[in-house]
Amino acid sequence: MTLDREWQIAEPPPPGFRLDLGFLSSGVRGPLPARLLWNRGVRTDSDVAAYFSSGLDDFLDPLSLPDMALAVDRIYRAIKNNENIGVFGDFDVDGLTGTAIVLRIVRSLGGQAVPYIPNRETDGHGLSNQAIDSFNDAGVTLIVTVDTGSTAVEEIKYAKTLGIETVVTDHHLIETERPEAVALVNPHVESPDNEQPEESVDYSGAGVAFKLAQALSTADGRELPEYLLPLAALGTIADIVPLISENRTIVREGLRVLGQTELPGLRALLDISRAPGASGRPTAELISFYVAPRLNAPGRMGDAEPSLQILSTDDASEAHALADRLDADNTRRRSLSEKAWEHASSQFDIQSDDPIVAVNCDGFPMGLLGPLAGRLNELTGKPGIAYQIVDSFARASCRSNTVLDLHAALSNHSDKFERFGGHARAAGFSIKQELLTELLDDLRKHAAWGALGAPTLPKIHADAEVRLEDLTVSTWNFVAAMEPFGEANREPVLVTFGAVPLDVRTVGVGGKHLKIIFDADGRRIDSIGFGLGDRELGSGAVDIVYQLRSEVWRGRTRHQLGLRDIRPAKR
Repeated sequence: MTLDREWQIAEPPPPGFRLDLGFLSSGVRGPLPARLLWNRGVRTDSDVAAYFSSGLDDFLDPLSLPDMALAVDRIYRAIKNNENIGVFGDFDVDGLTGTAIVLRIVRSLGGQAVPYIPNRETDGHGLSNQAIDSFNDAGVTLIVTVDTGSTAVEEIKYAKTLGIETVVTDHHLIETERPEAVALVNPHVESPDNEQPEESVDYSGAGVAFKLAQALSTADGRELPEYLLPLAALGTIADIVPLISENRTIVREGLRVLGQTELPGLRALLDISRAPGASGRPTAELISFYVAPRLNAPGRMGDAEPSLQILSTDDASEAHALADRLDADNTRRRSLSEKAWEHASSQFDIQSDDPIVAVNCDGFPMGLLGPLAGRLNELTGKPGIAYQIVDSFARASCRSNTVLDLHAALSNHSDKFERFGGHARAAGFSIKQELLTELLDDLRKHAAWGALGAPTLPKIHADAEVRLEDLTVSTWNFVAAMEPFGEANREPVLVTFGAVPLDVRTVGVGGKHLKIIFDADGRRIDSIGFGLGDRELGSGAVDIVYQLRSEVWRGRTRHQLGLRDIRPAKR
């Protein structure tokens, strides 16, 4: 069963609002472009210039990040002294791509680097004494963490007892005392000299790793390591950080370089992730829905090592073999995810008044809990919690709406957790099984209090109402020029009331998806609605919410509507 969703159209800009878009080659006309930009905070001509600017000159000075100079000095000294450098990352796409960046830059400067990616099931998140012991056995004298380490106070202290120093590169909030690291490169940490950076950027872990690579290259008299940009872009997209400021530059330039990359692993990933015959510059959508899930799949099944290997290899044959393995792992992950969803679906009622949705997922890989919680949240509009009981402990992943601040609510129980971390919209924890019921009841209270007066239906936020006959090729071209899309620069969503279907078909296994050809004042516009095949539409006009999709297929560009929601016309 699918829950109805509320369509909310953004308020238009004030009368007379204009922007100078004459420099764009899209040839777009009418009020829609300015309205789309207004909705994304682009309010002046100088904002327009910054939004559409393109080039490597847009990168900021990496030394403006806290402790970056200290980190560069210690790592560069380790390279020149032939020290073994241990690189400890995380098992998600952000951590993997960031780890690959550090490995590649250290090795390109002549250094020796030993990677360690934890196993999700046996190691869990974060730097561990087990990993430090492994580094010690390998003769490592300096550990560089990627996408983690800011709260590893005891572990970094333990490494010091073994004569191992640590440089932390991370982007997570710090909830502990400052670790005794040589350097703590984290955009959320106040610089010891209290100097403010030229611009505050909410980097991903891979973004911070790229800034480190940029600084190391400069220290060695080299140009910006442009070939590493696609790795930084993958991590930035996958970690859903705001695509504004330098993050937007990283993704935009990274996708440009990705289309012509010579890194064999990235090339193999692109080849296996695209549909046969598809081409054109890679997009954030391609990364989010096709490349990132394949990179994540081995780690969600337990061991992320193959994913790091494909990002690190320079051998084309090995890259293709690894891409095949990642693809097979992703197929298996999708199958297990559907079984986990069937298992979870029997545990809740979509029409229930319960302010949260909590489901037990015993027997499934822990890596499936986060996506499952996200799916619960998306379907119901409520905070979703997926957990499993292992050795008398409940391990959970949570995804929330805008009503419940997960991090704040869970922080009330921080003394009871074995592990806990996250932010307002996503979090994870491990707690003794006998304490779980009390915790969930408290979360219900917080969710119920926060939801007082709030709408009960999940929302789809749209930019504007338009007529299909007003959509032209230039409209699609302008939307394409607004890429890359992501957090804080979402893809435009439009609404049309009373659209006239000419042909309606269901496609896919079990008729899961919907294909419709619409009439646009004599023109025909194709559309695809994934997961909408079960909608009851009647025989007349329909109201639709959609995005403008462009796709290069065998050298030709195809334009269509990507349906987000559809219902019989109400007007």
